[in-house]
Amino acid sequence: MSHVTLGQQGVAAAEAKDWDGAITKLSKALQSSLNPGWLLARSKSLVNLHRYNEALDDANLAWHAAFQRNKRPLMIEANYRRAVAYFRMGQFANADACCIYAMRLVKKGPAVDKEDPVAHLKDPATGRWTATVEDAMKEARTDEINNVPAAMAMSESSNNTSNAQEWRMASTLRIQALSAMAKLPADDAARTATVQAKPEEKKLADLPGNVEETKRAAPSSTAPTQTPTKPQVPSDTPLRLQDFQSNTNMTVSIFSKGVNKEKLKVDFQPHSVHLDALMYPSGDEKDFQLDLWGEIDTTASKYTVTPNKVELNLVKKSPGKWAKLTSNGTPRGPAEPAVAPAISTGEKPAAETPSVVKSASTAAPAYPSSSRTGTKNWDKLDLGEDGKDDEDPSDVNGFFKQIFKNASPDAQRAMMKSFTESNGTSLSTNWDEVKNGTVEMVPPDGLQPKKWD
Repeated sequence: MSHVTLGQQGVAAAEAKDWDGAITKLSKALQSSLNPGWLLARSKSLVNLHRYNEALDDANLAWHAAFQRNKRPLMIEANYRRAVAYFRMGQFANADACCIYAMRLVKKGPAVDKEDPVAHLKDPATGRWTATVEDAMKEARTDEINNVPAAMAMSESSNNTSNAQEWRMASTLRIQALSAMAKLPADDAARTATVQAKPEEKKLADLPGNVEETKRAAPSSTAPTQTPTKPQVPSDTPLRLQDFQSNTNMTVSIFSKGVNKEKLKVDFQPHSVHLDALMYPSGDEKDFQLDLWGEIDTTASKYTVTPNKVELNLVKKSPGKWAKLTSNGTPRGPAEPAVAPAISTGEKPAAETPSVVKSASTAAPAYPSSSRTGTKNWDKLDLGEDGKDDEDPSDVNGFFKQIFKNASPDAQRAMMKSFTESNGTSLSTNWDEVKNGTVEMVPPDGLQPKKWD
């Protein structure tokens, strides 16, 4: 079988989510040709098998292969694949930088600048990444690439928009990476960007397709091996929190591995929640308390336990938005004083709070959609902001849902009116622009609108 056929079969296997089969076929094909498309398909497969370092190496090599062939679309995808790998490894500043590299290429920027185009986003004193999720969301709402009707933006025949979808994918991943980074301590290593626009080039790795092949390929040895010791985690390392709120509920994820659900006791009080006991990053088992900003309904509030976290579903006593999760800026452990220095608790920024008010006794609203499957409930969108989802954050529809979710009430009205009246061919966030008349249909070039009886 020729290497071309193997490469094509490998790409098809990746599209079918046969990750092991894709890696096996693509690895053989790449021995004969460093096709950037094959490298990108193998990188995606490796990500889905949680082999992130190998996925990054393939994405970097794909960038160089595409650069040598002057293939801008493949360079864009290579930067996006780099961003995905860094995101999965928890290196959020590096992920954001690679998203920016991809978005600049979409806008016809040079592949390699004389100066690093993200240098201005690094604090000169600490080297920490200064970009914020608010910056990324503002860019997503205001950039001219989003002023093009959705149907035309994905048409390869339209000017300067042939890679609009790739721009939106990278923009969506930026929002996820920066949201995750905002929940980390100020001195966390994930806040430092070390990546460069021109990545390090390594030789092609000959990868087996699955774990069993890896074991068979590894040299056997009878010599005893020493198990590496894990680095010690300080006993005062806090638990990581992530919270989301609607008008009626506050959902809090407390990341704690190995909690005994049979032993765990959760005490809901009007202004606090006490959990006894949770597993801390240091391995210590201690109780934990959240002093809440607002009052909750203790009888309606619930909790669930999974292998990696405890999730609290707190029902607000009075509907409305909380300014933050906790009353004093930080949750307390058992030995800590009630008043502690303020640290980030991972509360969702105000700009991310959904502005669509939902009643506790009614179903969530469904928003207009031109999909054959009918209306969509955009409020149930899960973009995997904790970085644990198995799917790539590459759904362009998710981008529009995120924009709607975080838009102002006027912008939401404009989006619903323009999308509905134009039969899904135009999308505007400017209420002043669309409020005084009917939004006309704007079909893609070469198509004619048709009314159905």
